[in-house]
Amino acid sequence: MTRSSSLLSQARPMFETPPPDVSAEEAARIAQAIYGIAGQTKLLSGERDTNYRIAPEGAAPVVLKFINDAEPDAEAEMQAMALEHLAQTADGVAVPHAIPTLRNERFFRTATLNGQAVRGRCYSFLTGEPALMHGVDDAMRRSVGQTAARIGQALKGFHHPAAKRLNLWDLCQIAHLEDLLCCQDDPSLIGMLRAFLDHFQSAVHPKIPGLRHQAIHNDLSRSNMVVDPARPGRISGVLDFGDMIMAPLLSELAVAASYQISGDDPLHALRVVVGGFIDVTPLEPQEYALLLDFVLARLVCRILISQWRAEQFPGNRDYILRSNQEAQRLLVQLFPIWQRSASTDWPAFFTTQEN
Repeated sequence: MTRSSSLLSQARPMFETPPPDVSAEEAARIAQAIYGIAGQTKLLSGERDTNYRIAPEGAAPVVLKFINDAEPDAEAEMQAMALEHLAQTADGVAVPHAIPTLRNERFFRTATLNGQAVRGRCYSFLTGEPALMHGVDDAMRRSVGQTAARIGQALKGFHHPAAKRLNLWDLCQIAHLEDLLCCQDDPSLIGMLRAFLDHFQSAVHPKIPGLRHQAIHNDLSRSNMVVDPARPGRISGVLDFGDMIMAPLLSELAVAASYQISGDDPLHALRVVVGGFIDVTPLEPQEYALLLDFVLARLVCRILISQWRAEQFPGNRDYILRSNQEAQRLLVQLFPIWQRSASTDWPAFFTTQEN
């Protein structure tokens, strides 16, 4: 048994349990019975949950989410409460708002017509276009950095016991993913992954207690942010708070940046994202020093977790692996830079304006 086996086994059920099997017809029936909402029903993409868009005639659409059987009630409650909190605090960033049931509950528990027990919750459908549909440029990168900081500020005062859950996407717990190296077949890539995991555990992990910790979104990918089509270079909203955890604020920035640094000059791209972040929230010296470690940690998570889950759910393989190849390319590109990073004055690098 490796150092990661025990904790990995604790976190695995959430990622190994398939989404609830609920048809569009059943979703429509439940939306009407539980929320009094009737409308055209469309299946949305997802990994752990089953999501439907319900569009009532003449009214704003909503999302009906059927919660994975492995997710504890407390985590479903936390996500609903977080949206309630953000409705009051998310300055300049639109987020979905939680919709209570007809009985004024945050989430529901019911049975389908065939007797299957299901749980779910409902929230507003965020208007706009996914950032994934738009190209990545410096205007978008700066806006992403600003958005990550604003969401961080908005969540700073949010507390819930479930935020301390064990989650495989928690960058601080990356050593738990060591066993997933067996899902890789490229020796060169395995060597880089193993070297990084060893370094993170020995050199980075001991410094984590000294970082600022709070509740974070933890998944500010391009598919979880939307833009106003009239202003495509600016993030207008954030959705999907399903990976929320208590973690370093640095993780929020690193996760968001990892999806914005493709191209010939990833350090320039990273500098632009950081510039947007510090427009809103200044970074501390230790955060500058560890940022590249945290960015690579997210790339490693994207490679290892997605490959493992794609093997479990081959029918959803394309969706699960949608960012895997990009993460591999970036890791190969950044690995030699990261190896030399100990000699870099990162606070000066990120705060000195480029020519």
